Amino acid sequence: MKKRAALLLLAVAILLALAGCHAPAVPTEPQPPATPEPAATEETPAPEPEPQPEPKEVPPPQPDTMPGNKAHARVTVMAHPLTYSSVTVDGEPYFALQDLAEVLAGEVTLDGATVTLTWAEGSVEIRAKSGIWFSDTASGILPGGVYRSGELLFAPLALLEDVLGLTCTASEDGKTLYYYEAASWDIPKGYSVPVLMYHAVSDETWGVTELFVRPSEMEAQLQYLQENGFTPIFFSDLSHVEDFEKPVLLTFDDGYKNNYEELFPLLQKYNMKATIFVVTGNLDKNPNFLTWDQAREMVQSGLVAIESHTVTHPDLDVQSRERQLQELEESQAKILEEIGIPSQVLCFPTGKYNQTTLALMEGRYEIGLLMDSGGYITGSDPFRIPRWYVSRYTTLGSFAYLVK
Repeated sequence: MKKRAALLLLAVAILLALAGCHAPAVPTEPQPPATPEPAATEETPAPEPEPQPEPKEVPPPQPDTMPGNKAHARVTVMAHPLTYSSVTVDGEPYFALQDLAEVLAGEVTLDGATVTLTWAEGSVEIRAKSGIWFSDTASGILPGGVYRSGELLFAPLALLEDVLGLTCTASEDGKTLYYYEAASWDIPKGYSVPVLMYHAVSDETWGVTELFVRPSEMEAQLQYLQENGFTPIFFSDLSHVEDFEKPVLLTFDDGYKNNYEELFPLLQKYNMKATIFVVTGNLDKNPNFLTWDQAREMVQSGLVAIESHTVTHPDLDVQSRERQLQELEESQAKILEEIGIPSQVLCFPTGKYNQTTLALMEGRYEIGLLMDSGGYITGSDPFRIPRWYVSRYTTLGSFAYLVK
């Protein structure tokens, strides 16, 4: 009995010993619950795009069509009468830009609602709707936009003054507007400018023979000026006389027909300027003198200026105040009417004048020319400028002395 109990105790002891030899169990980290795989679904096909309408082309903006208008006035620009008269739109005068382009030897182009006027000296862009303009040197806004009338584009007349800087003078009846480049008469002092006095240019003579310089002699004199660095200028160029190394003024009195037939081709050949003083009562009336058409052609060339030598060529010093005023004003008005540029220089017939003449010139003319021989220095009395007389008998040597 005792032996069986002892064996039982030994067995228990062995079991306990064996249990103590085992390492404790390492706890395992809990695993997240398994996510069930989503059930497979069938893909939904993308909807077919709805057909879209074809985009419509939007035309670029264009100038508006000219609204109702009425005739305004005839227009002359720098001695060129425009083909189309100006018209008024809502009280504002308009003119055809193509006319101006022809005068300037330029062109007008239209790109959408932008109008561009281009010529040799510059260009200007105009926004047709607003009238805003841009040039190479300035910008501004016109008192109206640009309108289309058929193939023509019409812009406000203000463009001529605001953009081109032209001055306007109206005829007495207001039916014609003359636009031109107004000269500055603020002349620098102290420059020597020979002023040469001619009359006719022709081999044939009538009347006073010495007044007729032979064309061959005239050409020789122009060649001399060219070869010796002289630059013939207009009186309006005196405001910037310092720009010329050797300026000279060529003046021709009376307005003879041969000034067009003989002199003008020589001026064109040598690209030289001259000023012709016309007796306005003779043009279109006396066959020995110019026609207004010939005078206009020469002015439009840019080589000739037409100035006043009165209406009838009287000795002013023995005329009444009323007669003198008539001679000065009517000749000036006629030149404006025919040429489109007012005369600012008066050549006294036979060089005669009195204090009344000088008083009447104030506010009407800027320069007066004498027949007295002598050199001209800028800054001296502008109403009594002397000239050197060139006759049929003036030799080239004598001519060289006059201009030295």
